[in-house]
Amino acid sequence: QIWDTAGLERYRAITSAYYRGAVGALVVFDITKHQTYDVVDRWLKELYDHAEASIVVMLVGNKTDLAQAREVPMEEAKMFA
Repeated sequence: QIWDTAGLERYRAITSAYYRGAVGALVVFDITKHQTYDVVDRWLKELYDHAEASIVVMLVGNKTDLAQAREVPMEEAKMFA
């Protein structure tokens, strides 16, 4: 089962329910909007606060087809991951 909140704040009140029993999580940011990358830390903190310690997490930069508009350098994201 896959849950997608699309990062919308209105889902924040119920996100802890999503984390219970989760075995994996995709944390996705838009490479063309640095502000989406800037909040990855917050999402990871929330995830680790509510999920099992054994959860597998994958960091994904999307919109790679728009490389000319990239705001998040690939090396920066690689170092973070």
